Order: sequence, then C-alpha cells, then structure tokens
Amino acid sequence: MSTTKNAEGGRWQSGMNKGKCTCTKTQCLKLYCECFSGGKYCNDDCVCASCNNSQEHDVEGGARYDAIAYILFRKPDAFDEETRKRIVPKDPKTRVVAGKTSGDKVPISAGKTKGKCGRPKKNANQARIELVAAKHEAIEFSTDEYPQLAVDEHGDYSDLAGAFTKPLFEEPSRPLEIAYSQQTKMEYQKKIAQQKKADMAKECKQLREKLQEKKLALSLANDEIKECNKKLGTWTRKVFDLELEEPCEWNTNYQKLSAYKEQHGKLPSKKSQDEEEKSLSVWLDTVRHEKNEEDDDEKKGSKTKRMIDDYPHRQQSLEVLGISFGRRRDETFEAMLQKLVEYKEEHGTLRFPSDEQCEKSKNLELQSLQKWVKSQVVNFRSRKMSPDAIRQLKEIGFSFEKWCLSKPKRTSKKKGSTKQEETDEGTDVTENVVV
Repeated sequence: MSTTKNAEGGRWQSGMNKGKCTCTKTQCLKLYCECFSGGKYCNDDCVCASCNNSQEHDVEGGARYDAIAYILFRKPDAFDEETRKRIVPKDPKTRVVAGKTSGDKVPISAGKTKGKCGRPKKNANQARIELVAAKHEAIEFSTDEYPQLAVDEHGDYSDLAGAFTKPLFEEPSRPLEIAYSQQTKMEYQKKIAQQKKADMAKECKQLREKLQEKKLALSLANDEIKECNKKLGTWTRKVFDLELEEPCEWNTNYQKLSAYKEQHGKLPSKKSQDEEEKSLSVWLDTVRHEKNEEDDDEKKGSKTKRMIDDYPHRQQSLEVLGISFGRRRDETFEAMLQKLVEYKEEHGTLRFPSDEQCEKSKNLELQSLQKWVKSQVVNFRSRKMSPDAIRQLKEIGFSFEKWCLSKPKRTSKKKGSTKQEETDEGTDVTENVVV
C-alpha cells in the first residue's frame, strides 16, 4: 500500500498503487482519479471505463483539457506547475451544454436532467463530500505499535480545527502518515456535518417562511369569519323581525300584548272585566310558566315552551315589554307585583289596613300581599333588593323613602278611648291603638 498526494486540498492519503485507475463513471476526469490528479494519462494497467484521460483529449477544446481548466478555476494549486502554465483556467458556469450552439453559454446546472426514479436528489456538494470522504479512509493503527499516536481524550484543541492547511512533508514517516490520514478523515466528517447543518438551516428557514404564510392565512380566515358573523347577524336580526310579523296565533297575541302595554303602560290583569284583557293575561302567564318549568326526560317540554326555547327572539321580544323569565323567586315577585298593581287599581291607593283589620277580614290574599310588601321594605333597608325590583316598585308609585323615614308604631292604651291608625301610602303598617 502506497500513499498518494490528494490534489483536493493537497493532502496525503492511503490508496492503491499509482497507475492503476478504477474509475467507471467519471471518464477519469475527477481529482480522486489518481492518474488524472497526478498529471498522468491512464495506461494499460488501469481498469477504468469510458476514459478521457488520454493524450487525444488533452488539446484545447478536448475533454481532459477543459476538465483541468475548470478545476484550476476553483483550485489554482490542484495540478503541477507545468500543467498550470499550459492550461488557462475557465469558469465552469460558461461550460457549453450538449445540444446547444457554440454561442449559447449556460450554467452547468442547466444541462442536467432530472432523475426519473422520483427519489429526491442529494445536494451536489454533499454528494461530492461523501464520495471524497469514502475515498479517504483513515489508516488503521494500534497504540501498542505506535505509542506516539495516543491522543489526549480529555484535552480540548478545538481552536486548532482550522489551523492545518496542507502537509509539510511529502514523504512522511509511518506515524505521521497515519496522523495525516486520521486528520483528513475528521476534516471531511466535519465538512459533512457542516453541510448537514446548512441543509437543516435552509429547511428551517423554509419552514419559518411557510409558518408565516400559514399565520397570514389564519389571520385572513379570522377576518373573513368576523365579516361573515357581522353579515350573518344582520340578516338574522332581519329574519327575527320578519318572523314576528308573520300571521300566527303566537304573533297575534304578542302584537295585542304590545299594543295594550303601549296604550295602558302596564300588563293586562286576570281580574279585568274585559274578556280580551283577561285572555291576554292568561296567555302571558301560560307562556311564562311553561318557559320556567323543568324539562322531563320523557316529555321534552310543552309546545308553548318549545316556542320560546327554540326561538329565543320571541323571549327577547317579551322582555322588551318588561316581562321577566327568571327563576321561581322572580316568578313570585312578578306575581305579587301584579297583585299589588291590581290592589291599587281596585282601591285607588297603596295604603293597607292594619294588621288586626287584615286578620279580621279573613282575606288570605290581602294578608299575603301585606306581608310581601313588608318583606320588600325589609329587603330594601338591608340592601338585598335588586335594582330592577326597586325600579318596578317605584314605577307603580311605591315610595321606599317614606317607609325608611317612618318608625315602627307602638301600641299604647288609654282608658276610655280608642284610636285607629291607618298606614299612609308608603309608610309602615300600623295597628289598632287603644287610647
């Protein structure tokens, strides 16, 4: 086994004997061809195929001549001094591609054909590095035989990674030859790693660009959804309004209720002598009761409930008229408030008889209403009443201020006289006082 000079970087390496070329696909015009890189023609001892490394191709315009010219353009010290003086370097980008006229100068890559197997092609530089590295196998050795080649595993000499340029000795000793081969191997492994890094960096850049494109597309999609929601909401509002105008029993009752509230400023009463008003009140109570009832597993609500649950704009239209669809507590408040309104309409005032008179009257509905009014005053004083409830009571003429300013009346007894005190509008309920 002899050593030859590697023209690519000027390194020494282990290889076959000089003059025995085995190239089969490169026409012996690459630097890893020992005959070509050594400035010699291939001879009869070579086993190469389609060889152009011969004298007939070593004329201006010949394959060997042009190959050397292109290599010298990239590596001015690739060949011996005589060859460098004889051949002028040429830019590979101006190489004439087969099939073109002599006047058409195109880059080398333009003449390459795409692979037909469908497999992705390797980067040309990476493929070249891997091929060269394969040709530069390091010489195996043993530290027992060459103890001077033992390396310090704990030392860090990374700062010397790029310090070596070319071998100092053309005929090195065996230990130095082994060291040259090991150093060459690691250099080409580094080049492969650098190429992988460059490929990964390029791929990451492409992914970042693609990510930005996807983010932009996502932003545009969100903007489109917002615009669609805006237009969809506009048309939905239009549909709801038109649905409330369509002729049907529910819409007819709603329109009558709306007209009644606008004319009288209140909701219809079940105690009214007017049959139409009483009918509207019954319908409204039915709607409110059915809406607040719990669904049964077997019975999925009544038809009236479905008319509200499945079409929420109907509930909204009733809420505009001041009708609440709250829980049981809200139902009680609404019901008692309606009774209070009916009481005022019947008696013309919000004054209540004394507790004793209410008990003597044996009117359970009156007693219940009186207790409810007192509870509302207590809730107001303790600030437990909602603003909406306060507003509704004030709208019918109820005065919390008078209730809060008044003090509870005490029962006093005096011989020979009795005095009956009534509640003023908005004051605490008083009791019979014996004077």
